[in-house]
Amino acid sequence: MSSQPSFARKLRMGLNFSALCCAPLALQAQEQSSVPDTLPGPQLASAVVTMAHFEVTGTRQQAQDYSTLKLSTKVIETPRSLTVIDASRLREQDFQSAGELLFWVPGINSNGDSYHFYARGFRMVPNDWKVDGFAGRVISGSYTPNLFGVETVSVLKGPAGLLYGATSSPGGQISLSSKKPKELPSTTVEVRVNSFDGGASHLGETTGTKLSLDTTGPLTRDGRLLYRFLSSNESAVSDPTIGDTNAFYRLSVTAKLDAAGKYQLTPMVEWSSEDREIRGPFLSPSSSRTTADNRTDYTLADLSARDVNLAAGNRVDENLTYGTDFIATLSDSWSANASLRYHERDYLLNSWAVQTATLRQEIAGDALSWTVKRRHTRAKSESSNLSLDLNTSYQAKWSASLHTTTQLGFNARRSDAFAFTGTNGADQSAINLYTGAMSSALVEDASPVLAFSSATRTYAWNAYLQNLTRLDEKWLLTLSTGLTGDQVSSGATTTVRHSDVKPNASLVYMPTPKASLYASYSTSYNLPTATYEDASGLTGRFSPIEGESLELGAKAEFLKDLVAASLALFDTQLNNTLVQSESNELNPNGNRYYRQLDAGRRSRGVELEFTVSPVKGWETTATYAYIDAHDRNARGERTYTAELTPRHALSLYSRYAFLKGKHSGWALRGGFIWQDERIGSALSASSTTTNKVIDPLRLDSFHRFDLGLSYRYHGWNFSLNIENLTNELYLVTGSTGLNLNPSRPRSYALRVAHTW
Repeated sequence: MSSQPSFARKLRMGLNFSALCCAPLALQAQEQSSVPDTLPGPQLASAVVTMAHFEVTGTRQQAQDYSTLKLSTKVIETPRSLTVIDASRLREQDFQSAGELLFWVPGINSNGDSYHFYARGFRMVPNDWKVDGFAGRVISGSYTPNLFGVETVSVLKGPAGLLYGATSSPGGQISLSSKKPKELPSTTVEVRVNSFDGGASHLGETTGTKLSLDTTGPLTRDGRLLYRFLSSNESAVSDPTIGDTNAFYRLSVTAKLDAAGKYQLTPMVEWSSEDREIRGPFLSPSSSRTTADNRTDYTLADLSARDVNLAAGNRVDENLTYGTDFIATLSDSWSANASLRYHERDYLLNSWAVQTATLRQEIAGDALSWTVKRRHTRAKSESSNLSLDLNTSYQAKWSASLHTTTQLGFNARRSDAFAFTGTNGADQSAINLYTGAMSSALVEDASPVLAFSSATRTYAWNAYLQNLTRLDEKWLLTLSTGLTGDQVSSGATTTVRHSDVKPNASLVYMPTPKASLYASYSTSYNLPTATYEDASGLTGRFSPIEGESLELGAKAEFLKDLVAASLALFDTQLNNTLVQSESNELNPNGNRYYRQLDAGRRSRGVELEFTVSPVKGWETTATYAYIDAHDRNARGERTYTAELTPRHALSLYSRYAFLKGKHSGWALRGGFIWQDERIGSALSASSTTTNKVIDPLRLDSFHRFDLGLSYRYHGWNFSLNIENLTNELYLVTGSTGLNLNPSRPRSYALRVAHTW
């Protein structure tokens, strides 16, 4: 909207906000203070996970986690399947975006670089990505989040609606925890050179460069004012005339308001820009070109080359986030947390989209003469979120063996979304699928004027109460309940709704401090889209879509911590799903409508994760998942297999560091992933079922090898990472022969970092 302030102005507003919050606190931080032995809430979790496990590549059961269930408990005490990937592994495997790490988490599967991911067979949406507990960093149509500035990634499997509000599906949630200020001063400068994603496989042909800075430490002598500043500037060039650039800046300051550090305030501001080249789908003309011809095959040999970009143009995404976190330790038994975030994400699309209907063979009999046309399109989106998260916990010690912790929490979010569209141009410039040769130069024939399309404002809120009872440090019983509601305004229509009360319960038995058995029952609710019409043409009449999950599991560290392992068995289902009417079934308004069924998607399976450390400096992490996910009809009968969910999937990651001798400082790393065949077609969204695809594309099983080598010397760190070592060609996603997304070719990344 033209009346809204520019991003530059908003960035200055965010910086001024941080300065205003911190200035009076800096004046207070004059007296000497001692460092507390323990930190409250999220600070404790951050300190334990990132410092104590800085060189650990697998999920250790003694690690603290706060970001998922909002009670600072050890992983071994958490009654859910949980995978924690720390800063060490993020750096060592050179994960640049969150989508890259999904293959290494049991029960989770990637949808390429899309913001969608699949958890236990359920298609998850943008709000299921959380950054510091808040939704909004990822929006519909965007990419998976950039991992720069992320300290840990916690992946919770199963429903998460109790603590975070309405969620579209009960598959899971991914929480990204940002890097926070630290008391120990440290500065790291890093240069990264890599072969550009989507280009040729040889380093030097199409390269990208990245320069990043991470600096933290105290601002005052007494250590009561800490800071952290991060920046990243990336440029990847696949064509001399097209740039692909990304920038990221983040500043946060932690102020201890008292000498003991019981009251802490952390204001922050973050700005990022992603200017990306558009890459279109890869095509295979000899494969199934429709979804109704009873073919499920495809031909990799006839796939358009990976170094030929069939699309063109670019898309610019800009993000601005600012807010503050407040932590209060009111007494030894009572604590409180309050967080506020304002987040805005805008994108501008200016691209030439592939028009698959124009696919044709120019010369009969010439298998390499297939071409496809493109069409110039423009679009713009502006979205913003203002979010509040409050919770307070009180621990009562009834006896030496009986403790209870009660937590009351509330979170709310106001979301605004504005869409602008332009008139699309005409089909133009046919491009050869295999050579990239164009019939003529591309012309910007779409109107540069973007017209206002729609505006939606949503108020969403969630309240919850949970109680954790500990008995003899062997039994942990958690009982919790919550309520979710929202108000959606679109045009002249406003709908107010709320869910039923959501019950959750879990029981953990710990025969030893390093072993646990657990059972968990969890639920979630999704409030259907307010504009959906029923058979009578009325809106806002549908009941909440319900998720329900039962999980049994075990976690342990044994053989003197030689092995850390976790096992989960789950049965998760979605009920009250919406089914759209057929094209010839119209309501009195002349529109297709929705009906609600008691049946929905169901997923059952097993997840296994373990880390083995046979000698100091050598760790191997393995994961395995078996998932049987399918849709059910109104009678509860099994129908369609869930898309992009392999029945079997495994990963293996091993790292060996030389700690002594003449090879001291060197480290070797290797990774392997394998996935069973899966359905490629998006048969349905997990919460809204549409007409089914007659012949869903079946994607073959695949495997991939990765390799890494690094050397550390006096604060210097040199590393080489090679992804897809054998240069395997396989499909990551795909719906038809006209929309195939193959794996990246063999890619290299060289990193040089210096820390002081």
